[in-house]
Amino acid sequence: MKKFLILSLCVLCVELYHLGNQYAKGKGVTKNYAIAAEYYRRSAEMGNSNAQDKLAVRYMLGQGVPQDLNVARHWFEKAAEQGNPYAENELGYMYAAGKGVKQDYPMSMKWYQKAADHGLASAQYNLGLMYANGIGTSVDKVKAKALFSQAAARGFAPAKKALAQV
Repeated sequence: MKKFLILSLCVLCVELYHLGNQYAKGKGVTKNYAIAAEYYRRSAEMGNSNAQDKLAVRYMLGQGVPQDLNVARHWFEKAAEQGNPYAENELGYMYAAGKGVKQDYPMSMKWYQKAADHGLASAQYNLGLMYANGIGTSVDKVKAKALFSQAAARGFAPAKKALAQV
């Protein structure tokens, strides 16, 4: 009985996340960010890192919820604790831009590196930009080129352009 209950909760958690996606994208329903955020919240509170990331995005952009960068950071951190590369990348952005946190390039690089290690092309590109431009580190064109190459190999168009300029 206990295993059935746990399995049922897992299925519910995933279904709530998918409902959030439907409302966020307007797939089969009228697009409604407020309803999407509520479904993401319910799934996020059950520990779904994808829902935590999507809920954080809603708070970052103020879509369906009041814009609140502190709440966004909280949910990105929850998702990143579980190794969610999208959340790690967003934390990298927040620290690089000083959005909702004090600008901190070493922290930005840390989060971009974690996401890049998970193979996220946009994080590889972002980290490459930091090395290419000496942001938070000394200029290292070799590392930048390697990161741009990894991102470009995954089809990330901005990395292809950056690779040609390094």
